[in-house]
Amino acid sequence: MIQKIKYIGLAVFIITAFFSVGHIQSDEYFQIMEFAQYKLGQINASELPWEFNERMRPSLQPWLAYLFIKIFHFIGLENPFYIATIFRLLSAILMWSIFTRLNDYIVNKYFKESKWQNIFYASILLLWFVPFISVRFSSENYAALFLLLSLLTLTKTRSYGNLIFIGFTLGISFLFRYQMGIAILAIYAHLLFIDKTKFLKVLTSGSIIILIIALAIYLDSLFYNQLTFAPLNYLKLNLIDGKAANFGTSPFFAYLYLFLAFAAPPISFILLASYTKGVIILKKHLFVWVSIFFILIHSLIGHKEVRFLFPIMYLFIFIAIYGLMTYFKNKEIKKWHRRLFRVSFVINFLLLVFMMFKPLNGTVKLYGFLYKNVSEKNNLIISTSKETYHFLVDLKSTFYRPKNITSLAIYSSENIKNYLIKNNIKTAFLVHNQLYFDEKFDNYEIKRVYSAYPSWIKSIKFIDWQKAIRTKSVYLLTQKKK
Repeated sequence: MIQKIKYIGLAVFIITAFFSVGHIQSDEYFQIMEFAQYKLGQINASELPWEFNERMRPSLQPWLAYLFIKIFHFIGLENPFYIATIFRLLSAILMWSIFTRLNDYIVNKYFKESKWQNIFYASILLLWFVPFISVRFSSENYAALFLLLSLLTLTKTRSYGNLIFIGFTLGISFLFRYQMGIAILAIYAHLLFIDKTKFLKVLTSGSIIILIIALAIYLDSLFYNQLTFAPLNYLKLNLIDGKAANFGTSPFFAYLYLFLAFAAPPISFILLASYTKGVIILKKHLFVWVSIFFILIHSLIGHKEVRFLFPIMYLFIFIAIYGLMTYFKNKEIKKWHRRLFRVSFVINFLLLVFMMFKPLNGTVKLYGFLYKNVSEKNNLIISTSKETYHFLVDLKSTFYRPKNITSLAIYSSENIKNYLIKNNIKTAFLVHNQLYFDEKFDNYEIKRVYSAYPSWIKSIKFIDWQKAIRTKSVYLLTQKKK
């Protein structure tokens, strides 16, 4: 059964990678892909997010994106949507591989009954939020990948060679996301105080991280064109100067309700209760130390987002399923338990299928339509709100922008009509910031060619769709033949 779950999980990851267009949060896009675009000469530094001028973001992932894009361009692959899909497929395969490698070790050590082995394996691969998180080319994902690689190595002997490799993988994890320093401290504390690993071995492993950080200083300085120690800049701006608090603050306990809402009740309640039980049972386990340290330190920081905890997703699920198994070890499964699990299973299945095919960002999907349909004869894009390639958090987007287009923002229908007539425009795309564009232009046919919503919903009269839905639609304007 485990083999079936394993390959069903792989299929789900791959399907999700194809359809999960866009990003969870804008940092995933702007501070990787647009930073890479800067090194490719496609965008000016002044047009990048504020973090660039502060030299506070790690450059490893933008450098990787830059390198891959250069290779893709060299072999003739320039479509950014194909490139983004390849990045997601790469992420999916890497995360599936590390998950299954760790799973094979964990099921044999911690889950003796085949029933619980199957439940654990399915939870790691098929909980509804796991695939769409795992296919992201994000700092959280790749930091998690190298964290899990180090934890997999820790399942082996504590030889100098293994500990040196652990230092390398933890160092790389840190270079993807500086918050991984919390997990690194937890791992070394556990090695010293619980595992009783010799201090010299731990010191040797830690020295590799120092060497990796030294390499990062070189990469960051090369990226920002001046001597840069980005981790210190990040620490100063976000924690000492309190810059992160400008994006909102939440109370210490906020991750409780943020997680309960994110993971979807009743699934989230089962996971949280089971995790609590698992922490109590496994209180000296390495995974507990890492996850608790990680959650507590993040809870002390005012600005909170669920995605900040994504790097410990695997650890959380393992502890939760172990806690659930322990809870039912000497207890009868009652009728209400079965009903709760059935409801959770159905909800999880529906959400899993939905998220497999759902584009994560509607604007990026719209960009995909425009990229596919603009041509040499039709390369004008007019927006009725802000310029089309500033839709994503009001920053300039160059990665998805087709070459040799004209993109304008014209805010009134009268001005659009005047522009079309004055410049004798034969055809253009009109991007409207509502579901329908009801204006008429003399001498132009107006046809809706793209919308996230079907045209038939307009027949439902008791809802004002223009006000009820925040969306964008694309219309093709074609000059009538005289």
